[in-house]
Amino acid sequence: YYLMFSYFLQKDPDYLKLWLDSFVSSYEQFLDVDFEKLPTRVDDVPPGISLLPDNILQVLRLQLLQCVQKMSDGLEEQQQTLSLLLVKFFIILCRNLANVEEIGMCSYINHVITMTTLYIQQLKSKTKEKEVADQTPIEEFVRHALAFCESLYDPYRNWRQQIAGRFLSTVEKSRQKYKPASLTVEFVPFFYQCFQESEHLKESLKCCLLHLFGAIVAGGQRNALQAVSPATMEVLMRVLADCDNWDDRNPEEVSRKAELTLKCLTEVVHVLLTSSSDQRQVETSTILENYFKLLNSDHSALPNARRCRQWESRFIALQIQMLNTITAMLDCTDRPVLQAIFLNSNCFEHLIRLLQNCKVFQGHLDCLAVSTIQALTAVMHKSPAAKEVFKERIGYAHIYEVLKSLGQPSRELLEELMNMAVEGDHMAVGILGISNVQPLLLLIQWLPELESHDLQIFISNWLRRICCINRQSRATCVNANMVIRIIETLNSRSALHCTCAENLIALLGSLGSQSMGSEELLQLIRLLRTEEPKGAHPYVVPVMRAILAMARKQGMASALQYFNLYHSMAGIAVPSIHKWPGSAFSFNAWLCLDQDQVDPSTSSKSGKRKQLY
Repeated sequence: YYLMFSYFLQKDPDYLKLWLDSFVSSYEQFLDVDFEKLPTRVDDVPPGISLLPDNILQVLRLQLLQCVQKMSDGLEEQQQTLSLLLVKFFIILCRNLANVEEIGMCSYINHVITMTTLYIQQLKSKTKEKEVADQTPIEEFVRHALAFCESLYDPYRNWRQQIAGRFLSTVEKSRQKYKPASLTVEFVPFFYQCFQESEHLKESLKCCLLHLFGAIVAGGQRNALQAVSPATMEVLMRVLADCDNWDDRNPEEVSRKAELTLKCLTEVVHVLLTSSSDQRQVETSTILENYFKLLNSDHSALPNARRCRQWESRFIALQIQMLNTITAMLDCTDRPVLQAIFLNSNCFEHLIRLLQNCKVFQGHLDCLAVSTIQALTAVMHKSPAAKEVFKERIGYAHIYEVLKSLGQPSRELLEELMNMAVEGDHMAVGILGISNVQPLLLLIQWLPELESHDLQIFISNWLRRICCINRQSRATCVNANMVIRIIETLNSRSALHCTCAENLIALLGSLGSQSMGSEELLQLIRLLRTEEPKGAHPYVVPVMRAILAMARKQGMASALQYFNLYHSMAGIAVPSIHKWPGSAFSFNAWLCLDQDQVDPSTSSKSGKRKQLY
């Protein structure tokens, strides 16, 4: 405190600078300005404002204001050093979360944003003087200024934790004692201005700006709804559209910029879902409309100079990132609400059109198709309404033709269709049951078209296991007319490997033991016809085994007709009894309790049980 006493006594700014330098050096471990790193755990905390010298905040505000006023003429080296020390001092103070609200109410942040805006304008202008001059002090100030904003608006570093892969629940956020400072009205114009004519601004600084936006949205809903405006959404879409034009920029930095922009959009969608319509400046449907427009942007309108093979690979890489983000967006607590918004945005049509348009590219088609199927699965996940909408608007016959037109599928694409059927990991047979039978019918139809016999055997073996796992799975497949689809596929005998055909016939036998109509049995017998009267059809033996399996009763006797109460909302409604026959009545019924499928996503939560009442 000797330095501060000397400053107040002699009004010599050198003493103030020495005090600031000493203070910052003592708490330097709190200057974690790298957004990519999680905050360092420190046992100590900076002092509260009440423990600082009297009137120190007013003195620092005047010093900062003087720096702002001299910005237009250019700051001298000493003033640049002082302004950076001031920002570092404020960052350290904010790491004591009890100080955040009071610091945010002062005018420091507005002065800092004014200086940062002018510095970024200098960094955006490409001149000979800039190429010669050292820009490091300016960049250092900008990075610290953005970190100061983060300290005010995301004091618990929620954004950094999410970027690092740690999910924060709503309950965890609600338990955070200190609230972020109220967002200054200067932020939205500042953010918009930074990305205007910013082609010469370093990609790393753009990433810092995106980190700050994400931190504000993740820090608290009140600030998030103020920051999410038409202007900021326009910036995010423009940044995303610019990510396919790398020029001489660092590819890793451009890819990271795209990734951060998509994470920001995901966080924005989640915040908007939890808000009321009168609080929102932008609707989720508007964001999705612009998102799908960019996803399906017309590359043919680009000049030939940009439509090179290298650009194509970059553009497809961006599309794959955007498709994967759809899955991330839908991973939220209000999933049914967001699924309805996606459906109203005609997402199915956009995704199928993407597959149709991607045929003009030479490579990466399979990766794009895999990501598209993943996005479709996410939109339809556990939503019977979404599945019906897809069947009506698109149809699985159409998606089959589109996928087939892309050429021979990879194992990854076929596995993704399996994942769509079980709405999870296809390898978890026995844990996951059939949630969507239509992809299974598509796979059966595709088998004769596959040139790889290994893939034929792999798929047919998996189909045999998943479709016959229990009574519920068999009933689902029978109701979807899978028996006829199998017989149609078996008619392409020359294109099927013998092991694949045997797997399909065994599957047919298992489904037939559940239910088989006369027309289906007739088609099966017709399958054994041969052109040569004396030659036996190679399917005779396995088909006879399948028919014997259908006729043979294994295990306990069971009803041939029954009510299926598998779904959580299933039940039997009976009319009300107007006149009771007596004081009571009895009701008798047989119950068949199949082993229920376990949903891994809910296995850790409180269990559910069926009740008979």
